[in-house]
Amino acid sequence: MLTVLANPILPIFAILGIGVLCGWRGWFDADFARTINRFVFYIAQPALIFFIVARAPFEGFDYRVLSLYFIAQMLVYGGTALLAYRVFGREVREALLLGMTCAFVNHVFYILPIAEQLYGEEAAFAIAGIIVIDLAVLYCGTILIMDILAAGTARPVKVAGMLLRNPALIAITAGLIVWATEPLAPQGLFTYAEFVGRAAPPASLFALGIIMAGAIAWPDRLTSAIIGIKVFAHPLLLALLFFFIEVDADKSQIALLVSAGPCGAMAFVIALQYGVETRTLARAILMTSVLTLFTLAWMTA
Repeated sequence: MLTVLANPILPIFAILGIGVLCGWRGWFDADFARTINRFVFYIAQPALIFFIVARAPFEGFDYRVLSLYFIAQMLVYGGTALLAYRVFGREVREALLLGMTCAFVNHVFYILPIAEQLYGEEAAFAIAGIIVIDLAVLYCGTILIMDILAAGTARPVKVAGMLLRNPALIAITAGLIVWATEPLAPQGLFTYAEFVGRAAPPASLFALGIIMAGAIAWPDRLTSAIIGIKVFAHPLLLALLFFFIEVDADKSQIALLVSAGPCGAMAFVIALQYGVETRTLARAILMTSVLTLFTLAWMTA
């Protein structure tokens, strides 16, 4: 367990901690973090999404495992958002992003590099199915809802325009086209996407750490509830689904590993982009990132 914690979990967590230190010392401020976030949102993250989708082994996905994972996600998403909105009185956009951060695990920026280091490409391919569904449904869907709330309308023409300007959806669409016509795609396209996409996880985690430096405090009741849902309820709910419905053991173990990851940084990226309050988000991501250091080390050991 200590070996797994020392490498690769702690080295990947370290960039988040460095961001917290830099923000706490005043070496970088929130405006700098938002600038980094814009680079991630518009350039690095779409490149990473494109590369994952274009290389995804769709024919090898276990769709029963993916379906059960998605059901657990939606229950966590809806339950957390409803709790934040109804019980704790948070505004709709923040409640949605709090629900998303519980359901959308930090797999692209955190779990994926850990799994690749531990298990190689096989684990990465298993996680790719979860990532594709999350990006196509949860991420793009949440951004679309945020756009509609900002525009105050859900007219079909307006929605279509929003979708056409959605960087993540554009990347997914381009990735699917290239996946379907891969022999015709220039290899330089993959080289670019892989090279630029690798900047997304460390840049996002570093920016997140800077913002977190101003949000470090004893968790309030809502943050504590989110931590409990993410660290305990989400993996337990998925484990119960796997217990009652027979699935492939190896694929289900990878899915459980993903569900046990920390709150997703994608919601934080969206919050910064749309000017949504980030204090509760940042605290939840930071605290679950620390707590899951040990649960992930135990599971992967």
